[in-house]
Amino acid sequence: MSNKFRLLNYSTYPEKSGTLIPFYINKSFPKIFKIKRFFIIFGKKKFSRADHAHKKTTQIIIPLRGKIKIIIFYKGKRETVELDPLKKKVLYVPPYNWIQIKFKNNEDSLLTLCDYKYDKKEYISDFDIFKNISSQ
Repeated sequence: MSNKFRLLNYSTYPEKSGTLIPFYINKSFPKIFKIKRFFIIFGKKKFSRADHAHKKTTQIIIPLRGKIKIIIFYKGKRETVELDPLKKKVLYVPPYNWIQIKFKNNEDSLLTLCDYKYDKKEYISDFDIFKNISSQ
């Protein structure tokens, strides 16, 4: 499997009482992805989140509310992805992708699924170290 991030599609089922968005682990996401933890982030407009990469953790980022801009650094490249629940896309982020998350409004939120337990030692928090590792 490639270490490049990618967008994955999902389906919605709207009815007049609301919209259902189901996710199936083996169908919606790559079969090698086994959820070990998940968390929700409620953003603040003037602050960014993440600003790190992982050595082992693969993540799937699901927008819950609002438009969320994610800046991704990968092998010396910089790309920007905007997640919006209305676009029916989630972001698949394998290890060695540096991400920075920016929220457009204080009410914006996202859900992140991870395939690895929390371990601060597997984070890459220094961007210069990340650039040296990812360019190899």
